[in-house]
Amino acid sequence: MGRKMRKLLVIGGGKSGLSALELGHFMDHQCFLYDDYPEKIEDNTRLFLNAYGVELLSSEQVKKVDFDTVVVSPGVPQTNKIVKFFLEKNSDVISEIEFGFRYLKGNVIGITGSNGKTTTTAMVGHIMHGEEETAVCGNYGYPFCKALIEQKFEGWYVVELSSFQLELIKDFKPKIACILNLSPDHLDRYNSLEDYYFAKFNIFKNMNKNTVFFANADDDGLLNYRDKLPSFTRWIGEKTLPIGVDEKGIYYERNLILRSEQVRFKGLHNLYNAAFAISMAHEAGIGLRHCVEKIRSFNPIEHRLEFVDIIRGVYFYNDSKATNFDSVKKALSSFKNIRWIAGGIYKGGDFEDFYIYRENIKKGYFIGDSAPIFMGKMKGIIDCEISINIENAIKHAFNEANPGDVILLSPACSSFDQFKNYEERGKVFKNLVKRLKDEL
Repeated sequence: MGRKMRKLLVIGGGKSGLSALELGHFMDHQCFLYDDYPEKIEDNTRLFLNAYGVELLSSEQVKKVDFDTVVVSPGVPQTNKIVKFFLEKNSDVISEIEFGFRYLKGNVIGITGSNGKTTTTAMVGHIMHGEEETAVCGNYGYPFCKALIEQKFEGWYVVELSSFQLELIKDFKPKIACILNLSPDHLDRYNSLEDYYFAKFNIFKNMNKNTVFFANADDDGLLNYRDKLPSFTRWIGEKTLPIGVDEKGIYYERNLILRSEQVRFKGLHNLYNAAFAISMAHEAGIGLRHCVEKIRSFNPIEHRLEFVDIIRGVYFYNDSKATNFDSVKKALSSFKNIRWIAGGIYKGGDFEDFYIYRENIKKGYFIGDSAPIFMGKMKGIIDCEISINIENAIKHAFNEANPGDVILLSPACSSFDQFKNYEERGKVFKNLVKRLKDEL
């Protein structure tokens, strides 16, 4: 008689959930999918389910099967009725990251924080590419489970980790990890700020002195929870050793090894990201000189303070990935003479955080569902208007701009009121800038 197949249920049919199903299939699981909106499952997803023999279950069917493992996709909160059912049943309920970790043969560099995750992940990947077997994955747009299926090596997996992905962790244990910073975000999902922060803290839940964990010594959010961080934490900041960072650049043993004018990205926050990337890659065995040279050649991430064009002396920057207030603060501190395009779906935040940058802002152009909220909070602090959408905002900002002004899309909000995601929002912005230039 053959071995009984383990039953795997995935809740949520997004990219991460489908990659968990695919890995489950290759690991000889009998695979099932539950999704709250089965009618919205696309045809190519249905073809995938058929090809891998995945059975799609209804809310009634799913409760009648005894599953060995239940994987919850990152977009599905623990308040979901089906997730709650299996949690209350004491089933083995885990994240896609945890599921992949059970089949990992290599090592993980885990990167989390409220801001800068994607940039830092890309920097680490850029440094390590060609030096070590490396896959850049996770919240980066390439699911961890998918990387495990396709890469099949025992090298390094550089994994960007959101708070959603760090929920439902049991044994996940990076070899090297960091928390870049902490600031309010995703308060539409979490009951409190602490719930959000504690989800982030799961990154070091199983780490020990044989692993390496870095944290930002200059971040107030992290310092407020210093007693919650591991005793073996290595700090990176203005006065830390061996790696330090300030506006002038990055230091090693107090010697300046990379000047700010030698890199292609803007902002002190990106120098911090680079300091973390150098530290983690160096810890993974890459020579310090090589790390520094690779950071010099690193190009900024699309949609993160991305330079778009100069039209008649007016600069355009796409910061569509700035979906929370802390990200926008970093953008507003990076320029003067800003014509600021902001708005979308408001996720919470203190507008007083923006007041200290009012000297940098010439005018605000507010768009989307939250435009009236922004207008109500910022009117009287800065010159501002409701532009409704990005196209109007660009036209109005450009018509009013002088040479040297910066038209900055940095929304402080999610995009789902007018766009599929922040990538689409950023691409629309860039296409409109191109069209503006072509029409002149």
